[in-house]
Amino acid sequence: MTRYRHRAGELLVHADDCAALGPRLAAFGYHPAGGSGPLRRFTGTRPVPEVLATLGGRAGPNHLFGLDRIIWGDLRPRPTNLDLTPVPAAGHLRLHVGVVDTGIVLRDGEPHEFLGKRVRYDPEDTVRVVRGEDGNPVGSAGHGTFVAGVVLKQVGPDVGVRMKGVIDEQSGDAEDLAVANAIDDLREEGVTLINLSFSGETFEDQPPKAIEAALGRLSPDTVVVASAGNRGLRQRVYPAGIKLAPTVAGQVDDKHALVLPVGSADATRLPVVADFSNFGPWIAAYADGVDVVGPYFHRGYPVQPPDELPKFNGYAVWSGTSFSAAILSGKIAALMGPGVTAREAAGKVLEAAGSITVFDVNGSSDVPYVS
Repeated sequence: MTRYRHRAGELLVHADDCAALGPRLAAFGYHPAGGSGPLRRFTGTRPVPEVLATLGGRAGPNHLFGLDRIIWGDLRPRPTNLDLTPVPAAGHLRLHVGVVDTGIVLRDGEPHEFLGKRVRYDPEDTVRVVRGEDGNPVGSAGHGTFVAGVVLKQVGPDVGVRMKGVIDEQSGDAEDLAVANAIDDLREEGVTLINLSFSGETFEDQPPKAIEAALGRLSPDTVVVASAGNRGLRQRVYPAGIKLAPTVAGQVDDKHALVLPVGSADATRLPVVADFSNFGPWIAAYADGVDVVGPYFHRGYPVQPPDELPKFNGYAVWSGTSFSAAILSGKIAALMGPGVTAREAAGKVLEAAGSITVFDVNGSSDVPYVS
């Protein structure tokens, strides 16, 4: 059994390699099945790991990324007595933060009241709520709304969210190609700050081909904030762990977009790295990630037993690196403006941040902490 997750019977091959690899893939029963950008999709029936073992790294899986424990594991949304005051959108939104996630939940054709007119989406970026036998949501439908709300908590009324819904609302899965296409769409729309609140392991611990290529097409002024995962491990996960070019210590890569992996801090204890957060020298910053307040479903939903208090009031508290990433994205957006790029704003946020001491096998180090 592979430790990474992928679409069964799908391989991704660079367009330049299709002619050379096509006959070898055909011998395994894999044939072209479309694709966009520089990568092409091949489909077949032989197990993906078996085929990859013979190709020498010239093809890759169509990886699946997920929301990592926050729906079915230890980190579930919980009801709260707290709420947030909706902020009406300004007459003109000066920028949008791109959020690649599950999409936006609509009720009576409208987003959650906290998002209001500050979230932009296409019909395919909305999400259907999957309900269990008790009528309550099953899966990840509320994740996109919550992440968008956490971003908007950090900014004024003239900043919005541009949602791209690619994560499956029931399984919590997002595939490499779909995420890459969403990143390309945001780039074409002029979005220069993108939030990716999902993660996963990859084949031979290599960057996912499609997402890496899409990030490589972004302008150097673009910042991508990505969650570091909720496994409590030192291991690098993706897309947060993508490095677009090798860098020498002390030097800055200013020819590619900036990718910022974000872990979670527990502000109730000093702060320290949250128990669930991945950690390690590959993480650029930590932000609060325990009991973050954000918009969830509508008041009274999910339904709870009569004696269970508090009740869901349209908001929830939720823990995870997903929301740490959203906090940092919002802080960066708040400083962007005329003459201040996303990359420059990110530098200002991290320079002004506090610090958190991280301990691992190599000793201790101080890493920026954004509260």
